[in-house]
Amino acid sequence: MKTNPKWYFAEKQIGVDYSESEIASEYDFEHQQFRDFKKEAEDMVEKLNITKKEVVLDYGCGTGEITLELASHAKEVIGVDISPSMLELLTKKAKYKQIHNIKTHCTGFLTYQHQGAKVDKMVSKFAMHHLPDFWKSVALLKMSNCLKKGGKLYFSDLVFTIPPAEYEISLNQMIDNMKKTASKSMVQETIIHIKEEFSTYDWIMEGLFKKTGFSIDSKVIETENFVTYICSKI
Repeated sequence: MKTNPKWYFAEKQIGVDYSESEIASEYDFEHQQFRDFKKEAEDMVEKLNITKKEVVLDYGCGTGEITLELASHAKEVIGVDISPSMLELLTKKAKYKQIHNIKTHCTGFLTYQHQGAKVDKMVSKFAMHHLPDFWKSVALLKMSNCLKKGGKLYFSDLVFTIPPAEYEISLNQMIDNMKKTASKSMVQETIIHIKEEFSTYDWIMEGLFKKTGFSIDSKVIETENFVTYICSKI
């Protein structure tokens, strides 16, 4: 196994510590209250044209709701996440639902070592904001290297589209909107995310894609702080 140099970024859970079993379970419950995972997965399947012959890699899969949904559309889904507690929940749910075409790897964007043939499709939702921008580029290079040429990436995350001068108004509005749709604990997690994690601007994110072997097929601004990209491996 390759050993990274001493200067390499030590991936760990930034912000809320989802490696704790109780917090991972709370995350799982909370997100099921306000997210439609089936619809999210169907959007991925449609946008990427995922088929039963293809292998899909889900980076930052968390407790696996999207991974489980994708499993019925793909030959195999590989779930990668840095939290053992989240992957434990995914494994339990897969066993309960008798889903057998999911593999999991407890590792991060920077330390995942892909084995075997390159994958056909790749998804990542609400995950890469745990990395600073420089290390996002390293992660994207690694992702590009394990994706087939012409393969597709569905990338969706908290990405800022606002003018820098409007950051205060925008972030306050973001928190106010969360208060209308989510629990107090989720609002607090949003505050921690803004304060401690590494969401970046769309113009930075787009530069990172273009420098790491991807072309951008489409961009959908879901809200001013939430963007979905479909990219192709060049």
